[in-house]
Amino acid sequence: MAVAAGGLPLDRLAQLAESMQTGEWRARSDAAQALACYLACHPRVAEVRYPGLTSDAAYQEASSTLRCGFGPWVDVRLVDAEKDAWLRVDVTNGDAPAWVMRLESLLAER
Repeated sequence: MAVAAGGLPLDRLAQLAESMQTGEWRARSDAAQALACYLACHPRVAEVRYPGLTSDAAYQEASSTLRCGFGPWVDVRLVDAEKDAWLRVDVTNGDAPAWVMRLESLLAER
């Protein structure tokens, strides 16, 4: 069984999706997808784990398991961080530009 960011089994992520309203899940997933794509190209980011990225190990199974998006969690490891030092971003709303700006400010401080 494939796992999503942070080791969360995809079936658990699918259960979580079912427990949320479809509109909220979709908005949070869409914003997380945009954020993951942005971070994957950022020079201060070493690695991004998000099942909606085609480069993610869980992508194939996630694309056939999850409906209405890949979820609101994006795991990030910064360039100068230790190999197991991951940060989890929990996208709590669908405002992708606001999330990008928030993280850009945080990355500029490091």
